[in-house]
Amino acid sequence: MFRGVQTGNVDDKGRLKLPASVKRRLKDLYSQLDIFVTSLDGETVKVFPIREWELVEDRLADKSKSSDQAQTGAVKNRILFQANRFGAEETLDGQGRLLVPSALRESADMKGAVKIQWQSNHMLVMSEARYNDAAEQNMLTADDLAHAADLGL
Repeated sequence: MFRGVQTGNVDDKGRLKLPASVKRRLKDLYSQLDIFVTSLDGETVKVFPIREWELVEDRLADKSKSSDQAQTGAVKNRILFQANRFGAEETLDGQGRLLVPSALRESADMKGAVKIQWQSNHMLVMSEARYNDAAEQNMLTADDLAHAADLGL
């Protein structure tokens, strides 16, 4: 949907204000501005356009082709439990804001400036401190750089 990192802001009321360019792209790509805000770990916020989240729910509902269907089903149930534990459906308002659920806002330290990246079917939102830590932890190794070169990067 967009490339690079965008900066957003979480106000005192817990509303994430998306940059105008992100709001515009959401509006262009998705007719409705309904959103599912969630997390699987309580530290990073995932913002899914509702259409994308429904596709995730469909994949989680599918029977696994794995030989250990019970184990796979248990994992899917845990994923849904955590997503719903931290999650809430929201609608992007006219100013490009959406409410981050209070429990998630606290656990993910969502206040003030935040960093936003598009991750295939959702936006990943992190506090600036967590984003900087993640950037440090995800430095590319020499092997990674060689692999990137093989990919034409």
